[in-house]
Amino acid sequence: MIGCYLAMVYKLRRHDKSFLVWSVACFVFVAGGCAAGARAYLDQPLLTYLLADLLLLLSPALVVTGLVLFLRGQLSARSRQQAALLLTLYLLPLSMLYQVNNASTALTSLSIAVVFIYAVVLLKKARLTPGFPASVLQLFFALHSGLMLLQFLLVMPFIGEESRVLALPSLQWVLLGHVLLTTSTGFMLPLLSFSHTENQLLRLTELDDLTQLLNRREFLKRANLTLLNSRRQQHSVVVLMIDLDHFKLINDRWGHAIGDLALKKVADLLKVGLRTSDLIGRLGGEEFAVLMPNTSAGQAAFIGQRLCERIAHHAWEIDARPVKLTVSVGGATCVDALRDLTELLKDADDALYQAKASGRNKIIFQSGPSITSL
Repeated sequence: MIGCYLAMVYKLRRHDKSFLVWSVACFVFVAGGCAAGARAYLDQPLLTYLLADLLLLLSPALVVTGLVLFLRGQLSARSRQQAALLLTLYLLPLSMLYQVNNASTALTSLSIAVVFIYAVVLLKKARLTPGFPASVLQLFFALHSGLMLLQFLLVMPFIGEESRVLALPSLQWVLLGHVLLTTSTGFMLPLLSFSHTENQLLRLTELDDLTQLLNRREFLKRANLTLLNSRRQQHSVVVLMIDLDHFKLINDRWGHAIGDLALKKVADLLKVGLRTSDLIGRLGGEEFAVLMPNTSAGQAAFIGQRLCERIAHHAWEIDARPVKLTVSVGGATCVDALRDLTELLKDADDALYQAKASGRNKIIFQSGPSITSL
């Protein structure tokens, strides 16, 4: 049922191959379960042990493959080679052990546990947003790995014996947990994909395409909320307006492609040079704005000076062109956040023009400190 559902989702989202792989994983799991269940009725080790165990391992391996496709968009040649090597290392002992009672079951249980541990690590490294679906899947994979390790420990004492370990009550509970976790994972995978896609679409509406900073609309929205919160807490707020010096000359001399790279370079340096609590946005063209909550004019002046120096030092060359990029910064501040955002932005913009008129590559505050960056 879940396999059919995932297949229908893939039909609607053909660009996302992960749903196709996850759908195939469900059908492979059912086929492996049927082949393993036939052990009670057929004396065909090739079918009920070798093929069954191979399919039961292949199912979680396909789930991980779908995760890789979901996270990276494609399987690299190195990933395919590693998968082929691991499958070979599994098939070699399996082909020798499948006729030994319960030996292939133990090997497959251990192998599946390793696959699920890898899935946990893969999701942890991805740091997906929102994190809830990924965290739930990590929990399912971790529990699944633990169950498979428990199954391995339960089966080990019976290797080579005639007794059917599937009849053990403890193992039957493990198998039930295996089925429930597999079903739960099948339901969570689409939620993981949909929530991540929705978050990406939301970010597209909030971020500037070129610089990945907040766009004008989102910056003004968040800045007003931050200003309101600062007013309640009676904290001082600083607004900075940052403009690239002689940007039109850069575009005219080196072309718009270099100009775009210069904007991205400055955006990256702003992210590094400012605090995580500061809001940074691109208001348009070569103009950026920063709102710094709970900050004095002196602190902001020091940070602004450091930004001018950092940009002049690190952005003197763009794509092997001697661009020699600098910025001018204008600042405005208010105590207890009693002024509105429009007024602060206007005052910061006026200070920015003063910085431009007095030599550029400096920060000037409206009725405040003036610091030149050499």
